Amino acid sequence: MINMPEKFRNDEEIKQYNPWKEVALKYVDNERCLYDDNNKYYYPEDEQAIDDFNNKWGDGTDRIITSIPAEPWWGNPLKAKLIILSLNPGYVPEINMTLAKLLQYTSSVRKSLIDYKKLTLVLKADSLIPPKGQMEPISCREAVNMLGDWYWYKKLTTLQNDVNMDEDEFYKNVAIIEYHGYSSQTSDHNFPIGNKYLETQIFIKKMIWYLAENKKDVRFLIVRSEKKWISLLCDGYADFYEKYKNKFKCKGHKGMSQSITAKNLGEKIYGELKELFENNVKKPLK
Repeated sequence: MINMPEKFRNDEEIKQYNPWKEVALKYVDNERCLYDDNNKYYYPEDEQAIDDFNNKWGDGTDRIITSIPAEPWWGNPLKAKLIILSLNPGYVPEINMTLAKLLQYTSSVRKSLIDYKKLTLVLKADSLIPPKGQMEPISCREAVNMLGDWYWYKKLTTLQNDVNMDEDEFYKNVAIIEYHGYSSQTSDHNFPIGNKYLETQIFIKKMIWYLAENKKDVRFLIVRSEKKWISLLCDGYADFYEKYKNKFKCKGHKGMSQSITAKNLGEKIYGELKELFENNVKKPLK
């Protein structure tokens, strides 16, 4: 167990205590790195909770999958202006197993993918989605989007177009943080089991505390499981959400859609997101 401080004081301290560094060491360039039944892509202190979860609910599609790279976040939360708080990474067998097996047998694609996922996990990535670039047969950007089923790219396209920003610049300023970093097909059941959060969830909680308190322009958008997120963030810091709720936005109606659009979020919240980019990060198109 990592003996984390009660609160982080700076970005370097977050990187120092990041438990996902240990998982990143398992991201080795080989023909099994994107999918293999024997992969164990989890933080060791989370293992018992994952086993308990799967023993209780793992007979169905809620089962936690650890044979593919974990994704506690996309992009770099330490650099982003907009941080979207979601539930957990999805798992689509046709994509995350079948396509992954195909991609990992193409050495250049496999290496670029696993290197990028490792950079992301240790908080050194520059962007939610890799910048545009050329690679044969496909670019790292295309490969990342393919393995993600183009999910977040599609969800964010409307906002990117509406703020009239170059894609590469836009994605440098967006990050996704998951309530927990392990994949499943569905999420009808979730952590914690009882009252004990995963060790990696405790890290996420403290990182968000730090970001809300120390990053002036950062804003959070909760698109799924608002009650779960607030419970986690107030665990050990009871008045956190009340103190910083001006930095948190929740979408305008219930439902599972995570589309970043005025229709899904409501005109007011969507307008505030546009202002965030226009006032803080907007740069002219080249």
